[in-house]
Amino acid sequence: MAVDLNLLILFAEIAETANLAEAAKRLGVSRSSVSQRLKVLERQAGAQLLRRTTRRVELTEAGRTAYEHAIRLREDASAAAAALAGHSKHPRGHVRLSVPTGLGRHVLTPLLIDFLAAHPDISVQLSFSNRVGDLIAGNLDVAVKIMSEPPDTVVARTLGPVVWRLCAAPALARAQPVTRPEDLAGRAFVVPPPAGRDMTVRLRRGGRNRLVAVTPRIQAEDFLFLQDALLAGAGLGLLPDYMADPLIAAGQLVPLLTDHEVLGPGDRILLLTTPTAHPAPAVRALVEFLRAETAARLRQVATGRSASSPPAECANSSHLVNALRNGSDTA
Repeated sequence: MAVDLNLLILFAEIAETANLAEAAKRLGVSRSSVSQRLKVLERQAGAQLLRRTTRRVELTEAGRTAYEHAIRLREDASAAAAALAGHSKHPRGHVRLSVPTGLGRHVLTPLLIDFLAAHPDISVQLSFSNRVGDLIAGNLDVAVKIMSEPPDTVVARTLGPVVWRLCAAPALARAQPVTRPEDLAGRAFVVPPPAGRDMTVRLRRGGRNRLVAVTPRIQAEDFLFLQDALLAGAGLGLLPDYMADPLIAAGQLVPLLTDHEVLGPGDRILLLTTPTAHPAPAVRALVEFLRAETAARLRQVATGRSASSPPAECANSSHLVNALRNGSDTA
């Protein structure tokens, strides 16, 4: 029969006291409970471990052997508990994280750099993707997504709201003014997939929704490219506020139909994890950090970030955008 290690650790406490009553007092249990557990341990060991007298208990030869092992086991257990406590205070480990492209670059990148600087024993495997389905199938610990309702298979925490802007480059807005929803029909749009050959722009004003069918000109998953295309005047499009507002403030983009609310593909930034009662310390540390810091970073981006010049990616994609505008197939 295997020996219960918990009973062996308890035996060390018994052996270091004068009698079972004192051992029970130290352990915070009844004397009968100590006596019963000792009988179980002796049965498992196949030997008598203590000689009981009216005044005290004495170790048998088997008991001395058991006590020596019990001391080492107790010390190892104490060291393990201390190590786990230190692991919680100073978490270490590896986190697999996925973030959307635009949100990742504009909002989360500096936060992740700060997080890694504050936690030198944590490493992060980061992927930029707008298509995250099942976390387990995707081999992910944490995913950040923009959506309205998360699936039931994950634990979702809200990091902040998202407001969508319908906007265009100033030159395009002047050349082809948009003053009412009907003006959107027939205009070129740059949009994320899946849109197909047609898509619908959803607007709301005065509690009433309005749907306008439009035709996508450029479709791309990368919101940084969509931003570049909008800056280059390749069409109209939707951008989340954390990307659009600095560019609008700098005069590089013009908001359209500002008397309407634009309904985009999601209204919340959600942090998704798999449901577990005991997440890894590194995962827990990252989740707590992002929950504490993301809202302030969103405000910083909206109010304090300079957008006086287009991102570097805009120059790199200008040839492709010009080709699309001119209908060339050689881009």
